[in-house]
Amino acid sequence: MPLLSVKNLSHTYPNGYQALHDVSFEVEAGEFLVIIGLSGSGKSTLLRCLNRLVEPTEGTILVNGQDVTHVSDASLRSHRSGIGMIFQHFNLIPRHTVLSNVLYGALGTTSTMSSITGRFTDQQRQRALSALEVVGIRDKVENRADALSGGQQQRVAIARALMQQPQLLLADEPVASLDPATSHSVMDYLERINKDLGTTVICNLHFLSLVRRYATRVIALKGGHLVFNGKPEDISDEWFRTIYGEEAMEVDIR
Repeated sequence: MPLLSVKNLSHTYPNGYQALHDVSFEVEAGEFLVIIGLSGSGKSTLLRCLNRLVEPTEGTILVNGQDVTHVSDASLRSHRSGIGMIFQHFNLIPRHTVLSNVLYGALGTTSTMSSITGRFTDQQRQRALSALEVVGIRDKVENRADALSGGQQQRVAIARALMQQPQLLLADEPVASLDPATSHSVMDYLERINKDLGTTVICNLHFLSLVRRYATRVIALKGGHLVFNGKPEDISDEWFRTIYGEEAMEVDIR
């Protein structure tokens, strides 16, 4: 049984714009799947459907064989607790410490009163420190988030996602706001989480050089349609033009 099975998934926004059209694919546990495509191709909408930040209009999403397409309340909280999410713009609280920002990743599994008062257990604090160790930034534990570089802030965001001990980690353009050298550093940590912790990763990326370096499999969206599903090495020049257009030029991130 695949970890994730997406069947005939479509999403139409209230203004009538259809971002996804009949998308189907599966993800096995332990994969590092990368989603590529032009801006506006539906990549972010797809990730938000998977963790139910966006309600699918049609189709089915199965996680470990369980239908989570339209779950709500406790079932939705349970679904989200097993999925970590990393955003392009970090979404940290600037004036709070690195440790506090990471601990906030445990709010979904913390009692309401503890969430309100900011009280976390010793076990949660140790897990936060361990997560910071994984991304190589434990020495910044007492620093304010806004005192860190962009790459360091993204590593804090990754550590925050690890607080959920997710079986599935979603990363929406995690290096789009970073310079090339820092991009590889952040991607290296995602690869480590995938390989060393066994966490399945689904990541939206733009640059094919990063895709070829880190992905175990690639799917491509164009205009909300799935147009490619295969290995990174199978993306030929012809496929590149099909996905990105005849005038597109590949940019190498080293």
